[in-house]
Amino acid sequence: MANEPDFDWSQAASLLGDDPQDVPEEMAAIVQELVETTTVRFQELKGKDIEADPKTVRGLAHQLRGSLLNFGFTGVATVLWKIEKTEYTPDEYLKMLAEAESLFVASTRMLTERYPTLRFS
Repeated sequence: MANEPDFDWSQAASLLGDDPQDVPEEMAAIVQELVETTTVRFQELKGKDIEADPKTVRGLAHQLRGSLLNFGFTGVATVLWKIEKTEYTPDEYLKMLAEAESLFVASTRMLTERYPTLRFS
């Protein structure tokens, strides 16, 4: 689909296996933890004042980007890279953060469609 976020399916397959109907339980648990942790990290980032604490914001964006790239979330990582490495206003920060979170939700939905045995609470 043209409106789908960028996603590295080969990276996801390298961790989740070739059979979308049979994701190893330990990997499913890791992905579940990734989704939960990412949701918390987005809430943390929303609570940060980019003008008052840019170093913390950039560090959190860097950590989150690295975690998500390990599982193929390239579209989200692209926006997080901008948060980490570029200059922007507080309003632009909030817009980029909203975009990254929206891409994350869409990417997670795509992942569960491709790997139906993954379920997130």
